[in-house]
Amino acid sequence: MGSSQLKYQQAAPPEYDQQTPTIQQNQGNPALSSSQENEWNYSLFDCFSPGDVCLIGCCFPYVTFGKTSARMKDPSLGNFSIFNGECLLWGCLSLGWLNWTVQTARRSELRRRFGIEGSCCGDCMAVFFCSQCTVIQEEKEATLRLDNKQSGYNLTQQMAYP
Repeated sequence: MGSSQLKYQQAAPPEYDQQTPTIQQNQGNPALSSSQENEWNYSLFDCFSPGDVCLIGCCFPYVTFGKTSARMKDPSLGNFSIFNGECLLWGCLSLGWLNWTVQTARRSELRRRFGIEGSCCGDCMAVFFCSQCTVIQEEKEATLRLDNKQSGYNLTQQMAYP
């Protein structure tokens, strides 16, 4: 009987804290958590989901670049236009294969703003060799970090565990 109680105690769910969880307490899904404060929450090659960001980022990276730039200025995207100045700048520079210059500068700015470790050389290499992947990573990172600052998840009383 002693060993069956021990097995039952090991299989019992852990006690849950009844406090309202903060973003840092959610360690599961990176879409809900910003637990990696000084690292990218999304890998450079985690660019295939969500599908709409992947499709637009791969087919029209200048639109995603412009959207991320607009999100950095206004997280609510209240005045966002698909064809904004940053979008047109990136598109024009890409005609001469020079878009990596402005994208490297913006990636470095994003890293500094969010305290993500890295270097200008690393940014330049990532942008130069995988421009679409970096555009998608930057959009996902900006969305995650800026949306979490705007409105965090609050556990309602109906969802509390007994």
